[in-house]
Amino acid sequence: MRVKIEQGSKGLWAKRAKAISKGLGGLARDGARSAELHVRRGLQINVYATEPGEYERTKLLLRQVYSAGQANATSLGILVGNRAPYATEIEFGTGPYELSEAQLASYLEVLPRGGQLQFGRSGKAYLLPGPTLGPGITFARTLTRERFQRLMADAWA
Repeated sequence: MRVKIEQGSKGLWAKRAKAISKGLGGLARDGARSAELHVRRGLQINVYATEPGEYERTKLLLRQVYSAGQANATSLGILVGNRAPYATEIEFGTGPYELSEAQLASYLEVLPRGGQLQFGRSGKAYLLPGPTLGPGITFARTLTRERFQRLMADAWA
């Protein structure tokens, strides 16, 4: 979205604020969609494209992914999640292979832009973690920050 505001115009700050506020809704929706697509990609990599095991693959995890993006005049929020009853076990792993929230956060800090985490989870090694939500929201946050910086630069151009 390109915003053009002439320098020295009356109400310059109000025009810039209005332009930025107007752009936040689109940023929120785009961020939510990016997060959801990234989560779905992670599910394919960590669950559905792996060696099958003893459990039937119902694609419930894919059907239960949800996202939402909202913004008002001063803030922007992105929500992504999975309603499947066993989504947490897949995200963090179980038993001796379970990741703590702090461990997952440390992996996410060094995850490259658009990257996925893989720990060898498969249909046979189903106790291992297969994080999808963490990488999804991390990717959405990175994209949204980049898009917000462009929106700000356009408002000040």
